Order: sequence, then C-alpha cells, then structure tokens
Amino acid sequence: MRVAYYPGCSVHGVARDYGESIGLVCKRLSISLDEIEDWNCCGASAAHSIDHALAIGLGARNLALVERMGLGCVVTPCSGCFSRLTAAAYEFGRSDALDNEIEGRLAAPLPRDVEVLHLLQLMIDSVGLDRIAAEVVRPLQGLRLGAYYGCLLTRPTQVTRFDDPEQPTSLDRLLRALGAETVDWSHKAECCGAGFAASETDIVLELGSQVLESARDAGADAIVVACPLCQTNLDTRQQAMKNRSGKDFDLPVVYFTQLMGLAFGFSPKALGMRRLLVDSRSKLRAMGIR
Repeated sequence: MRVAYYPGCSVHGVARDYGESIGLVCKRLSISLDEIEDWNCCGASAAHSIDHALAIGLGARNLALVERMGLGCVVTPCSGCFSRLTAAAYEFGRSDALDNEIEGRLAAPLPRDVEVLHLLQLMIDSVGLDRIAAEVVRPLQGLRLGAYYGCLLTRPTQVTRFDDPEQPTSLDRLLRALGAETVDWSHKAECCGAGFAASETDIVLELGSQVLESARDAGADAIVVACPLCQTNLDTRQQAMKNRSGKDFDLPVVYFTQLMGLAFGFSPKALGMRRLLVDSRSKLRAMGIR
C-alpha cells in the first residue's frame, strides 16, 4: 500500500518517538509512506481563527502537492493536522469566491480528488483489524488502557467522517486486537486543552486533570493517544497538574503505534518509549517486555 504522508510539524520535533514507531509499524504492515516534498504547516495554530481563506489555503497547498504526486490519498498521524486538512477539502466547492481566491493563491486548480485520512483511520478502514492481529507476536494481555480520541479526531462529524463523535470505538477495537483490555471512561472524547497551552494555562491544567482523573478512576494503566498535541500536553504537564491540585496521576500517555509496535515484537527502546516523561516501563517489565 502506497500513500502520501503528511507528518506535520510535531512528528519532526517533539513527537519524534511517534514518528519512529509509525515507521516501524508501517514497514511491518507493508505500508509505504511517501512524505510530501516541501509540505507546509497545516495552520493548526491560530491561522483558522484569524484568516479563514489563509487557513484553507495552507491545507489546499498541501493537497495540491499530493495531487501532483499522483496519489489520491494522504495520511497524517496528527489530529490537528487531520482537522485542518479535512476542513480544507470540505470547503472546496462551497463558495465560488473562496474557491477563486484559493486558486489564485495556488496559481492552479483546487485539488478536489484527494482523500484525507488519519493514520488510525487508515489502520482501521484500509489495513483492517484482522491483518493487524495477524502480526501480533506478543499480545498485550494484562494491560488496561484508556483509548483517548480527544476533540478533533472525530469532530465535526460532517468534516472528518470518521467514527462516532461522542462515543468512538475505533481505537478501542484496535487495542483489543493487540490483546489489551480497554476501559470505559467518561472523558475519552473530551478536550485536553492543548490548543490553549500557551494562552490559558490554568484552563489547560484543569481540562488535562479531568482527563487523567477520569482514566485513572476507570482503572487504566495508561492513556493511549493518536495525536502528538494531546500526548505532549497530557504527558509533560502532569507535574504542573500535581502542583496545582495535589493529585499525583503518574499515568503514562503513549501513542497507539508504540503499542502496536510492542505487540509486533519491537523493543520499547526502538519505539522511543524511553522519551516519555511519565515512565511506562515498570508495567511493561511486569509483563516481561524490556
């Protein structure tokens, strides 16, 4: 399987461990990720709240580059990037004025036939759980996991067209295919506040604490994410949350591809798990994984 790959800014920076695990897992599953040459930021910062046409144009340029590659599908591992790229594709054809403005900026026709998928969506809909389960050599039995979707992966539903916006199950099903148990918890699709990390820190700490507390109270050994923004926010701020609330969560926040890699037989080191601030290795050692 060959697809265009949009890594986004985080995977080349703070989420290198995510990128490493993606590479190993996709190679095992015979997925060729062709990174878009000269891709640009998707605009998942504040661009869409300041200049709508510019925000759509940022996504449109990336999709135009995919079209020039001769590929009809682009995959991204970041929920923020997924949100902005799908939003761009959704806008095409809805306003002649906007279409004309974007085409003028691109100096080319709009790329109307490129499908945007999140990496989790590719795994579920294109690879399939049977294929994934067939690669499992070290089932993750004994792990109780909180599958965390966050607020962007499944919303707005008319744009993302992936899973249920309020009670999603795709990540839960994938984790169970790896042999793990998933917990039922109230905050699996709630916002962690990552988008306000710099501007509204107190709100971010409160929202993040609510997510962590919900997962802990449900009996999760770790939270599993499909977004580097969520991972960074929930992993790096746990000490600040403890200082604020007095609650010590000590809850690892891991990428779903890292757990796929563990189940496929790769070592925690190869999957970048030593870079997590909240250490997951004690639970893994108890399972015989080193």
